[in-house]
Formats: sequence, structure tokens, C-alpha cells
Amino acid sequence: MSRVQLTLALARKDWRLFWADRRAALLCFVVPVLLAATFGAIFHRPASGANPRLPVVVVVEDGGPFTRQVANEVLASQRLDAREASRAEAAAQVAERRAVAVVLPAGFERLKLWEPGSTQERPELVLLHHPNATGERQWCEGAVQELVMKCVARETFGASDRESAPPFKVAAEAVSPYPRTQFNSYSHSFCGMSIQYLLFWGMESGLLLLRERRRGAWARLRAAAVPLSCVIAGKALATGSVALLQVLVTFGVGYVAFGVTIGGSLVGFVLLACAACALAAATGLLVAALGASEARARSVSVLLILGVSMLGGLWVPAFLLPGWARDVSLALPTTWAMRGLETVTWQGGGLGAALPSAAAVAGFALALLAVAALRLRLTERAIREGRV
Repeated sequence: MSRVQLTLALARKDWRLFWADRRAALLCFVVPVLLAATFGAIFHRPASGANPRLPVVVVVEDGGPFTRQVANEVLASQRLDAREASRAEAAAQVAERRAVAVVLPAGFERLKLWEPGSTQERPELVLLHHPNATGERQWCEGAVQELVMKCVARETFGASDRESAPPFKVAAEAVSPYPRTQFNSYSHSFCGMSIQYLLFWGMESGLLLLRERRRGAWARLRAAAVPLSCVIAGKALATGSVALLQVLVTFGVGYVAFGVTIGGSLVGFVLLACAACALAAATGLLVAALGASEARARSVSVLLILGVSMLGGLWVPAFLLPGWARDVSLALPTTWAMRGLETVTWQGGGLGAALPSAAAVAGFALALLAVAALRLRLTERAIREGRV
């Protein structure tokens, strides 16, 4: 048999082993879809144009009419989902991170006497927030400051609602090199979970090869004078073909059930999918080459895959990560795979925009494959020389 025939025969063997356990094979396609649907539902926002409203609890501890006016403005705000409560109730809501509390303490009524340039001590407005709710606190602070200044303008200068409004309008425009830039949480989650699960599938394939190396299957295969290059190529081909099928099934379900579409280059999507599948195959071979035992290899691989998934922006959009994490992520294949898939899905980027990401992912895959092949050859040589 030629090397090509040997490679295809080994790939068919692994393909049949994969389908031998039908339930396990089914889970390989169901799990990434469930993960992607869950993440997409968590971050999904309706496209109706309605702005989200921040839950706020208003505590009024001053009985003056101006303080009541401010409280009513906060309660009526379209940017806040506000309700009035006692200080104890507000503290309980904040402790559970269910709301931010706006406290108008005793003495707040003095604010109606404020004049520009006044050096008198200013009254205090208290915001109660959970330690992990800094963003919500900043949101609430900006909205409440605007409402309070409107009340001050009316009280001090007799300005009407129109006169106390800001002297400018805010026009928000999305700027992107791609024609389609409406963020789609389901597209993001299906891209991210597909990449992550491809890596996990590569890990499982590598653990199977590691198990074969520790048992008699590998020895019998090598005794048949099958070149090591054919073994590596056959394993990579089988792993990559199953991975490609996983991508097709995952995005197929995403298209039918959640409206996930390829808004950009279809050729770019295919190239990125093939590069990601090659990365999964290379990951599996690297696990098999470097793993000392199956248990240790699994533990280390899971840790590394979860780490590169988080830093690569597969779970949440990369802009939510701190600056140092975004810088580090540029050295990870998951970052480039995610960028590329998002470019050709919800961003609508063309082939030219997808090629750099596809080339980067393919480069990572080739590098990992080279390291794995070298390690396997050195191990084989050590076995033949009796050093292992």
C-alpha cells in the first residue's frame, strides 16, 4: 500500500471508532450547540430598539419639597427602573446585587439654595452599590447627576424643562470597515463555543492516541512497518474531518434555530473552519506527544483550553477583558480564530478581511503539528534504542 492509502486506512479506522459509540458521538454535536445557545441567550438583547434600564432603589430621608422633586425625577426616568424603598430594603437589594441605591439624606434640601461660585459646603447624595457593580454605579451616577442638575436649574433660575435640557444632542454612529456591524450575541456564542469545543475534541482524540501508545494497539501498529508519518497524518485527518463535521452541524443548527448567518465571505468562512479543524487536530497530536499519562494530560489540557478560550474572547467579547489580557491574547490562536469567524459572520467582512486570521490560525496549527511530530519521532527513537 502507498503512503496515501495507509493514511486513509488509518483515518477510516479512527472514524469508525468514533461512530462505534453512537451516544458519545451524538454528544460531540449536541454539547457545543447547547453551550452556544446558552451563552447567546444570556447576552441576547432584543433588536426592538428599547434601551435597557438600570434597577435603582430610591431612599428619601429628607422631607423637603425640592428633595421630593428630585426623587420623582429619578423615579420617572426612562433610563432607570427605579422604585422607592426604605434604607434597610435598599441595603438588602444592593447586597444581593439586584439594584443600586440612591440615598437623598437629611439636609439634601439645602441644594435648592445653591448658586454658581458658592463656597458653602455642598449637600451629599449617597450611592450604595455592590463591590462588583462599579459599572452600574457609574451608570447610575451619570443619570442621577443629570436629573439633579435639571431640578437645580428649575429651582434656581426658574428654567423650564426645555430650557434646562443639555444644549446639545448626542448622535451615535457605528464606524467599521465592514458593511454589517450589528452585534449578534448568538453569532458570537456559536463562533466561540465552536472553537472551544473543537479544542476539546482535539484533546479527546489526543488522549485516545495516548491510550493506544500505552497499550498494545500502538505497538502492533508500529510492528506492521507503518511509517510514523502515516500514523500522524491518519490521526490528524480523522480528527480534522470529525471537527469539520462538528462545525457544519453547529452552524447549521445556529442558522435554523437562532438566525446565525454568514454575512461575509463564504470562502473565508470555509478557510477559517478548515484552519480551526487543523488546529484541533494539531492540539490532539500535541496532547498525545507531550502527555506523560492520560489523567495528567487531561487535567493540564482542560486548564490550558479553558485559559486560551477565556483570553481569546470565546466566552465574552474581547473588549470586556482588561488591557493586559487583550495584549496577551494576540499570541493565542483562539483570538485569531474568533476574530476571523466574527468577521465573516455578523460583521459581514470579505475574503480579504478573513485571510489574515485564517493564515494566523493555520500557522499556529502547523507549528503545533511540527512540535508534536518531532516529539513523537524522538520518543520512537528512544524506544528503539531502549532508553524508554
